Amino acid sequence: MFGFLKLCAIAMVVTFPLFIWIGIEQGNTPPDKIIAHPKTAEDFLRRGSLYEKNGNYEKALRDFNQAVALRPNDEDGYIRQGLALEGLNRSQDALQKYQKAKEISQRQGDRNRVQVIDYLIQKLNQRK
Repeated sequence: MFGFLKLCAIAMVVTFPLFIWIGIEQGNTPPDKIIAHPKTAEDFLRRGSLYEKNGNYEKALRDFNQAVALRPNDEDGYIRQGLALEGLNRSQDALQKYQKAKEISQRQGDRNRVQVIDYLIQKLNQRK
């Protein structure tokens, strides 16, 4: 079960947004050139994921904040914020974002997503 949760966390939270851009060489095209003028929450999540992959957590967080502003009842933005905040060594802030994502997932009755978020929280607490 734990291995399955780990796989889900990686697949759903980390890799999925990156595979949307198949055909783009990793690291050669700046994310702001790929999606120069994001308009939707999904656009901001995609570009933020590319920034995050390149280690630019500040820009990633800025895009994830925009996604949350556009879709405040969608847990994906909060999860992505948490991951970017972890990259910035802001564990307490990341934990708050994960808890918000978990609250939304619980309201929606998404047990699988709740388990993934619990895994992220557990992983974060182990680093402290």
